[in-house]
Amino acid sequence: MPATLETKQRRGRRAGGRRAQTGGQQEAAAPPLPTRRPVAPLEVLSPDEIELVHNYALRVLETVGLEFMLPEAWDILEANGVTVDRESGMARFPRAVVEHWVAQAPSTITLRSKDGQRDVTFGGDQIAYGSVASAPNVLDRERGRRPGDQASFRDLVKISHGLETCSFMSGYPVEPIDLPVNTRHLDCYRDLLTLTDKPFRIYAIGKTRVHDALAMVELAHGIDGTTLARQPRLMTNLNVNSPLKVDAPLLQGAMEMVRNGQIVVVTPVAFAGAMSPITLSGSLIQFNAECLATIAFLQMVRPGTPLLYGSVFSNIDMKSGAPTFGTPEHVTGLVATGQLARRYKIPMRGFLSASSKAVDAQAAYETLNCLWANVLAGVHCVFHAHGFLDAALISSYEKAILDSEIIGMMQAIPPRVDFSDAEEALEAIKDVGPGGHYLGAPHTMSRYQSAFYRPFLADWQPYEFWADRGAIETEERAGQKWRELLERYSPPESDPGRLEALGDFVTKRKQEIGSEEIS
Repeated sequence: MPATLETKQRRGRRAGGRRAQTGGQQEAAAPPLPTRRPVAPLEVLSPDEIELVHNYALRVLETVGLEFMLPEAWDILEANGVTVDRESGMARFPRAVVEHWVAQAPSTITLRSKDGQRDVTFGGDQIAYGSVASAPNVLDRERGRRPGDQASFRDLVKISHGLETCSFMSGYPVEPIDLPVNTRHLDCYRDLLTLTDKPFRIYAIGKTRVHDALAMVELAHGIDGTTLARQPRLMTNLNVNSPLKVDAPLLQGAMEMVRNGQIVVVTPVAFAGAMSPITLSGSLIQFNAECLATIAFLQMVRPGTPLLYGSVFSNIDMKSGAPTFGTPEHVTGLVATGQLARRYKIPMRGFLSASSKAVDAQAAYETLNCLWANVLAGVHCVFHAHGFLDAALISSYEKAILDSEIIGMMQAIPPRVDFSDAEEALEAIKDVGPGGHYLGAPHTMSRYQSAFYRPFLADWQPYEFWADRGAIETEERAGQKWRELLERYSPPESDPGRLEALGDFVTKRKQEIGSEEIS
């Protein structure tokens, strides 16, 4: 009979913390996972269809336009040949203006880390996966779902720091709502600069958060503003308020990032049927128009500024209106936006997520569909790749571990078949002969330790062994893994003087800001 939950828990306690609980496999040193996509991008649009989307997007910008909700932006737009209705903020872009400025964006970008050991390159056939970010709630198996707080924020930073598959922090791994809104960024930046040495994304809402971030990075990394502008160490995300509107605080923040040489990801949010037309064709046209106009504007602010062509492209559930992820339309839509990004030779940002509310089979298959969509789209930068649930409303400890497992297996897919051992394989076939086995063959024995990728979470034991060791299911094994990561965590080395200067800066800025709102 199947083991009851109570029986599983009893067996699990008896089994203790043995390695057997995470699959019964001995850990061995493994080569680093590849940072390149394992397969070539897919093409769902023909060359003619790519040009059709491009031309229709330009028609949208010429005839309808994009609303910029910041008067400062209007001056820049008008100075570069864009017609702005100053009562509505609608900006109409001539085709030649869009094409000229979009062409200024670089095709490869490097996000620098403190000591150069964690640099991340966006471009070519590289792909980098970030942490979970921005959810208001947090979830783990022991404590359940709850509002985000600083303790959970720090836990998730430490877990992300320990995951090999995580290359950068996509933002706040959960929103710490127990911290004051107006100074929250100071505590979060300090944690991101001291608890991990992986580069990170900031929330560029207005100017103040950007200026504080720049100053704190300079202090923590021991560099000046000139070096920071030449070697970007921060990124932010500018979401277009689809349809066809760019909010003032996000524009202000993005402009400050651009003026200081930092990376901006331009990301329209195209949920077909709600924020964009219900058809894939209509959504692609609007999405591309929003992306092109915003990229062109930021290039006007600083030509050659590093930008990513960001994509949040999916559909809603037409019964409830809720956003969905990992759907068939999501896959095709994201792959199509990848083709558009390549047309403009701009690095692309994607994302992982799941609509499921729990770390269950739905969460796994939605995430896997998302992951394949990113790989097949040719994405370079994957936000929210370790822990998203409930359509981005939950950051999950266990889901972060599950996602790392899925990403690791994806990145370990052999990109080609190596035939260098063909003669040796032929000799093995001759030696074993009909009805034999290869378990003890020299060809096997010389390779068995490194022949296959070994996941850290999956349980490949026979049923009897699995049952005898406590019948531990995936979510519980993931819980054991994140606890191991926290137990083994040690912070990256930091210069004591820089840490003191960083702390003094945070204290001073909190006093200066007080209870005032910031812009």
